[in-house]
Amino acid sequence: MSELLQSLVEATFAGSAAVLLVLVLRRPLRARFGAVATYALWSCVPAALLAVLLPAAVVDAPGAAVSWATPLQAAIAAAPAPAARVDPAPWLLALWACGAVAMLALLAWRQSRFVRALGPLQRRGDGCWQARVDAGLPAVIGVLRPRIVLPAGFEVRYLADEQALILQHERLHVRRGDLQLNALAALLQCLAWFNPLAWIALRRFRLDQELACDARVLAGDPAMRRRYGETLLKTRLDAGPVPLGCHWQPIHPLKERIAMLGHPVPRRTTRLAASALVALLALGSGFAAWALQPADTRPAGAAGAAAGDLYHVDVRLDVDGHARQFALREHAGTTFGFRSEEGDTAWAIEMRLTPEADPALVRIQADLQADGTLLSRPELVARLDEKAGIQVSTPDGRSVFALDVTVRRLDAPVASAGGPRPAMPADRPPPRYPRSALAEGLSGEVLLVVDVDAEGAVRDARVERATPVGVFDAIALEAARQWRFQPARDAAGRAVPGQVRVPLRFDSGMTASAAPAGAAADDGMRWFLLDAGVASESVCDEVVRVPADARVYCGIRNAQAAR
Repeated sequence: MSELLQSLVEATFAGSAAVLLVLVLRRPLRARFGAVATYALWSCVPAALLAVLLPAAVVDAPGAAVSWATPLQAAIAAAPAPAARVDPAPWLLALWACGAVAMLALLAWRQSRFVRALGPLQRRGDGCWQARVDAGLPAVIGVLRPRIVLPAGFEVRYLADEQALILQHERLHVRRGDLQLNALAALLQCLAWFNPLAWIALRRFRLDQELACDARVLAGDPAMRRRYGETLLKTRLDAGPVPLGCHWQPIHPLKERIAMLGHPVPRRTTRLAASALVALLALGSGFAAWALQPADTRPAGAAGAAAGDLYHVDVRLDVDGHARQFALREHAGTTFGFRSEEGDTAWAIEMRLTPEADPALVRIQADLQADGTLLSRPELVARLDEKAGIQVSTPDGRSVFALDVTVRRLDAPVASAGGPRPAMPADRPPPRYPRSALAEGLSGEVLLVVDVDAEGAVRDARVERATPVGVFDAIALEAARQWRFQPARDAAGRAVPGQVRVPLRFDSGMTASAAPAGAAADDGMRWFLLDAGVASESVCDEVVRVPADARVYCGIRNAQAAR
């Protein structure tokens, strides 16, 4: 899932939960603390949405866990060609973007229709504007430069004290920033057009806004309740709400507004208690939305490591003549290991990498066990990109464990050299082993430079170095274009494009051999010696097993002979 789509899903869940909380609490809160507190309760929604945008908590993985590697050669030799997969994320994002644009166009049309219906506006001496119509007026329109628009015949329809109440109501909308809040609500409606709760929330939010404004007007003069109700009844209503404005709305909210006029004005202690409660609910909503995000789990000891503390480790393990190859990426300080149960002895080695003061060196610490007993704790300082070796035998000499390890420091992403994390593999199907190379018993290495975009997709891949030249290049590039990565992140935790170097080792695991006893004479067949049980048998045209020495012979027909 792309970063943007994941953020959209998280914001949808967080916003929906906050809206449900407000819808459940708004009526009891209004009955106990008044309409102003209920309107303030809607702050829980933006608090939850903003919290989702904050970086998730960083959790260290337990240091005792060991990441046990699996052999690489079997996966490379037997892996099928990577199948192309359709990523639904771009299509879902395109659908969401189309809906958001359509919603924005609809709201813009509603706003334009309302403003056009007002006709030419005439400036009044009191700073307000006079329209030639009266439906939906009085109203306040405009976000950056709010204007109070009064209906035609304003002085005729309303008495002097009613006019004062209307102007006080509209000016209160301007002072409280209600038009800017309505613009924010319209923006959220565009972004969450697919969420039914967003539509319900917008209607309830606009109603609570008017009720809170009514309550503030009457708090200054409770004796004007009756006159205020008569003023509401004289107003001609509009058919629908204006996205960027505050105006008089349809009949059902008007009934509720008149009913609210009979509620007593909350005392000062009640208002203070309501403010404290709403603040706690908003903070709690934000914290809950932030805490419920998936934690950013990093290996223990690597949470604060820079990108240079990530290593690529190539290992060739040989136990009593049975060879295995491993390739993995590990942060400095993490524990990883390898196991081998070839022969009569079960070997296990746990390793840790620690950077040295000299950036060209790395310290390798290991715990080596044979049949569950700690046998040795070798420690060596190796030079990066050069092979280092460990060899240990059991006390009786019946089993020998040999390990060659090459450590490379992975490059930091291009756009975030100072960032905390480079691009990391998320889905990396191994390349197919070229049959022609197997037929020749060829092994080799390809170093790829992979450009990764901010969504984790491979934008480009190229060969920096290959040995032997031209043998494994094409198959490595074919596999790389199917890979997916966790995108690189800058110091602020944002996903950014990056670049990584990926070394690929191709090891056939086969040694050229003479034809085994009993095999039919065939000049077009080349024979190789395999370790027992190696998955590379799937590429053989003929397999011969010799039970006496547990050897497996793999016959591969020469392509020219096959023709």
